[in-house]
Amino acid sequence: MKKPHTFKLINGKFAAQDVRKILMEMIQSKINFHMREMHGMEERGDGSLTHSAKRIAQLRKTAETLKKVLTKAEAKGANLKISAQVEIEFLG
Repeated sequence: MKKPHTFKLINGKFAAQDVRKILMEMIQSKINFHMREMHGMEERGDGSLTHSAKRIAQLRKTAETLKKVLTKAEAKGANLKISAQVEIEFLG
């Protein structure tokens, strides 16, 4: 098994408004990806839409929770630290 490759995508301190922009765009990008996948499967008439549908619901729930947290942070004028990394591992 090869060692996974790790990439830092976000690492720093940001105003709450900037955190909202960064993270909500990332979440929306993932939702759009799954919606395109579902559309493609529907047009081709193959595959199960279940995984993408569940993932979209999870991402929307995450977005709502995140909005609540960020609304509180914005009201306090807080700065926030974000650390996000992606790990890629070869399978098989």
